Amino acid sequence: MSEQLNRRLLPFYMKLPVFWVFIILTLVGQVLWVAFISRYPNIDLRWSSFGYGFGIVLGFMQGKWTSRLWDRSYLQVLKRQIIFWEAKGAKTLTYFTCFALGLPVTGVLLIKSTVQLTGIQSYVFGFIGGMNVALMLWVRRIPK
Repeated sequence: MSEQLNRRLLPFYMKLPVFWVFIILTLVGQVLWVAFISRYPNIDLRWSSFGYGFGIVLGFMQGKWTSRLWDRSYLQVLKRQIIFWEAKGAKTLTYFTCFALGLPVTGVLLIKSTVQLTGIQSYVFGFIGGMNVALMLWVRRIPK
């Protein structure tokens, strides 16, 4: 195995066409969600916009963090020199991801108002889309 990471070594879900499908699906999901909730006049769409924007920012941060981690340690994991959990930053990244996605899901149980709940669904769409954009940009820099 060579000492440089290339695209052939990445799993299927890290291929560019797959990233494009994920990104498009999150955009379509957000548009359909906004179209659905806009039918209800008592729901303020600003919560949805805020959730989507905040999700994109945190998702992009998580994607950049993941790409740095994979850039540094993926070959070592493939060569079975380390397990991925032992890679520098893997535990912190996992905790961040669980917190960033788990807190809104837990919030669903605590929040009784449907107005704020609309922003949580948009946040999840934004988080997944932002993460996939950051990872796609990283994969594009990897040699074929």
